[in-house]
Amino acid sequence: MAQPIQLYPDGEERRRIMDFIMAAGQTLLENGAEVFRAEQTMQIMARSLHLREFHVYVLTNGIFASAGTAEISEVRNVPQRTTHLGRVAAVNELSRELAAGQVGLDEAERRLVAARRIPFPNVKAQVLSGTVGSAAFALMFGGGLGEAAAAAAGGCLVSLYLWTCRRLPALFLKLTGSGLITLVCIAVCGALGASVNHAAIGALMILTPGVAFTMSIRDFVKGDYLSGTIRMIDAVLVAACLACGTGLVLRAYTMLTGVVVV
Repeated sequence: MAQPIQLYPDGEERRRIMDFIMAAGQTLLENGAEVFRAEQTMQIMARSLHLREFHVYVLTNGIFASAGTAEISEVRNVPQRTTHLGRVAAVNELSRELAAGQVGLDEAERRLVAARRIPFPNVKAQVLSGTVGSAAFALMFGGGLGEAAAAAAGGCLVSLYLWTCRRLPALFLKLTGSGLITLVCIAVCGALGASVNHAAIGALMILTPGVAFTMSIRDFVKGDYLSGTIRMIDAVLVAACLACGTGLVLRAYTMLTGVVVV
């Protein structure tokens, strides 16, 4: 049975509730939730836990919140962002149960810790997804079986590379990963007599910032222009890294061999 929530929590309890709500918002932002979803979820939790005069302002990389007559205020920096919709769904489900009065604060804190620890797919699943996805994109963009095989090889190797070097800066990984894909596609397509263009484009699709771009548009539609601009800049930077990595490899190959890749 859920522990009853205090209608008028004291100072220590308010601080505990505030920390819980901020941790929930941070979890959402870190794992790919939209800005408006993080704000809405935090407000629902504050109402459910009877935290009076709760105000929150969420950016793509930070949270600013206060409660009461501003006697409690907190700022959270969220520098690292990834995509894990399982964690987002777990926090959203927790907020719904809080609103329905099905869980107390103690249980909610335990559930939040468990949600933050939901693991990412293992390396085998990620490599398989990258391999199959690259081949499918190559076929979708008009390539044949040779192009699909080259794209699959590029997607497989770059997925292994991203997993092995995941602690390196994201932009560096995108830059070098796109170069690796291009090299692999040139080698495999040369052996199979296939088109490098279709193969490389198909494999590069698994690195494109589709989520960031889509979420930036949603932020713009919701009127959150600052967060939308931040996400759009992220997407543009990643796209530029992909273009630079691919272009540098193609240019170096042409200069060294005198062969123009098509």
